[in-house]
Amino acid sequence: MKAIQIREPGGLERLELVDLPSPEPGAGQVRVRVAACGVCYRDLLDREGKYPFMRRPVVTGHELAGEVVAVGPGVSLAVGDRVATVHRPPCGSCAMCARGEETHCLGSPISYGLTTDGGYAEECLLWEASAVKVPAALPLEQACFLHCTAAVALRALRHHARLGAGHTVIVTGASGGVGVHGMQVAKILGARVIAVTSSEAKAALLRQHGADEVIVSAGEFHKQAMAMTGGGADVALDLVGAPTFNSSLRSLAFGGRLALVGNVTASRVELNPGYAILRELSVHGSSGATRAELGEVLAWAAEGKLKPVIAERWPLREARAAQERLLQRGVVGRQILTCSGG
Repeated sequence: MKAIQIREPGGLERLELVDLPSPEPGAGQVRVRVAACGVCYRDLLDREGKYPFMRRPVVTGHELAGEVVAVGPGVSLAVGDRVATVHRPPCGSCAMCARGEETHCLGSPISYGLTTDGGYAEECLLWEASAVKVPAALPLEQACFLHCTAAVALRALRHHARLGAGHTVIVTGASGGVGVHGMQVAKILGARVIAVTSSEAKAALLRQHGADEVIVSAGEFHKQAMAMTGGGADVALDLVGAPTFNSSLRSLAFGGRLALVGNVTASRVELNPGYAILRELSVHGSSGATRAELGEVLAWAAEGKLKPVIAERWPLREARAAQERLLQRGVVGRQILTCSGG
């Protein structure tokens, strides 16, 4: 089978198109013919070697959906089932899993595209514990990235930031995959959405995908946000991290909650504790989503309540071009690799 493998960290040239044998599923595993894999900003960090625990060589990619073509022992999925996956399978037996906190699992060392082969490939091994069936009405190309976009946003907004009907949320990095789908999730939850983007050219598209108002700013934006909201937003969904963190925090009303999902520069920030104390602000890191949350957004998409936004399609062999396009920050939504077609 064809796959994109990383042997050493570095630039785009480190994405190597290779031939690998089809993997054989073991206990609790299935082999999936990958229909599509999302191209996520985390893929760039993986390629650059930002995660010290990353195994190499490894097939990169963690946003995939496909059809089961072989099953291992002890699996309830069947050949022909259509599935998408969360980032890593929970162990099901640790204290966190027992509490229903799958994203905090203490027992699973598995992470697709990092410690085990991921979805930039024609076929991939999945643990059944990470797989969620895709509704028949939803194309696999649309399903592949909904965990890392809509489900991640749902967990951050509802579980951590307690976003609800009548609230206002600021969304940074709004034109990216998490941003475009996170705005839609916020609208489903009944919120008013203010999108932040650095490009005036993207403003109209952001309004089409759920933004009630748009702030165009390449730097600080909290003064505009305060003026728009008359005192601050209830929630900020920060998908950028260090470059926007302080403006996101200063865009919040008294008692506001910041849900931090992304940090595209992997750099640090300074926090003024006094400001957070006096305004009773809270900051919640949020990573991943549960299988139940993925199932929820897949159902929304199948029903037409949530519209998956595919920015561009690339064949698997064009993985370098897809990542280069992402670096240019010119897309709205999520790029995908169509893997089964090579």
